[in-house]
Amino acid sequence: MEIFGEDIIIREAFPEEASAIRDLTVEAMEFYRQNSGINKDVLESLTESVESVKERIRRHHCLVAASAGTPLGTITVSYCDNPMKYSFSVQTGRTLSEYRDCAYISRFAVSERFRDTGLGVALMGEALRTPVVTRSGLALLHTSVSNVKMRDFYFNRGFILLDSEDSRGYERGLFAYMSNQNGRDNLTA
Repeated sequence: MEIFGEDIIIREAFPEEASAIRDLTVEAMEFYRQNSGINKDVLESLTESVESVKERIRRHHCLVAASAGTPLGTITVSYCDNPMKYSFSVQTGRTLSEYRDCAYISRFAVSERFRDTGLGVALMGEALRTPVVTRSGLALLHTSVSNVKMRDFYFNRGFILLDSEDSRGYERGLFAYMSNQNGRDNLTA
């Protein structure tokens, strides 16, 4: 893909990119935090260590959109063997109980220069095509319900808002992407 004259590829991240990925994530999460009205001490992603990022790269599907070796965007897809751990309510519990496992999407970040260019759409598309998502048929993520831009971004990618809670001091929504696997799709959730 080419954006702003940059030839960009999306691939699995390398451990040696951990520092750059951490810096990119911190910058994007600070922007997200400010636009969501979230207190500074609430988001773990703002204080994540380089070693923690290296571990995430080794253990999960940490994708990076890069140009000339420089990370411009990142997203992590993790395997979760029990989707019920994300259940906030009886209603959510009923929906999640239909799945034996799921994917969990986190650390989604795009460099300021490349926001609103389609790079985030491309990263999310790749994340939703990872084996853990296609096998389980369910991908979950959290985002601030008050952040209209992010909420709409997820809605436009086929996610639905399953539930929300405010234990972290802001309304945090649990969003779900359900593929057509098992005869289900997001319209029947």
